[in-house]
Amino acid sequence: MTTLTGQRRRVRATDSKEKLFEAAMRLLGSRSPESVSVDEIAAAAGVSKGTVYYNFGSKDELVSQLLSYGAQKLMGELARVASAEDPYLALRQMLEFAMDFVASYPAFAHLWMQEQLDADTANAFAGTPLNTQVTGLIIEVLERLVVLAPEQKLSVATSIFGSALFTARMRASGRTDLDREQTVRAVLLTVDGLRATRPPASN
Repeated sequence: MTTLTGQRRRVRATDSKEKLFEAAMRLLGSRSPESVSVDEIAAAAGVSKGTVYYNFGSKDELVSQLLSYGAQKLMGELARVASAEDPYLALRQMLEFAMDFVASYPAFAHLWMQEQLDADTANAFAGTPLNTQVTGLIIEVLERLVVLAPEQKLSVATSIFGSALFTARMRASGRTDLDREQTVRAVLLTVDGLRATRPPASN
């Protein structure tokens, strides 16, 4: 019975965090964090203000935890598609999902990028940066796809992630006419070039 009760509590907690994430991303998509109150986020999520403060303590901690939650959502799907048998297809699907994620949650991308600029602040999200996790996954896929010198791996993975994220953010804000396929193809050109210059396998 205790185990079942604990499972139900975890399900409720996850459900509440999902509701808070969705509500916060909607509100923060058009307004700055300073202008959005905990009351508004709680009301939009259908969660009591007391519950929010009990679990998070402050608005800053709420936003930080929701960013971490969003990062887990993103990483969970990226890790799933990264395991595809065809590494080129895996990389394409990772880019497509990342583009769609930013399109669905532009506020997440904006807040995450701001967190990176303020990475010297002491919070859990900055301590485990999303870019490190994502570039690590990209490197794993690249190692199955192209031959890179050890010192090249991080720079190539960072370039792929950075260009995809920045363009996706521009698309979400309506500042570019590039569609998703054009963007994905442009990013993949880096990998195409590396594959074209790959030395032939030795006999």
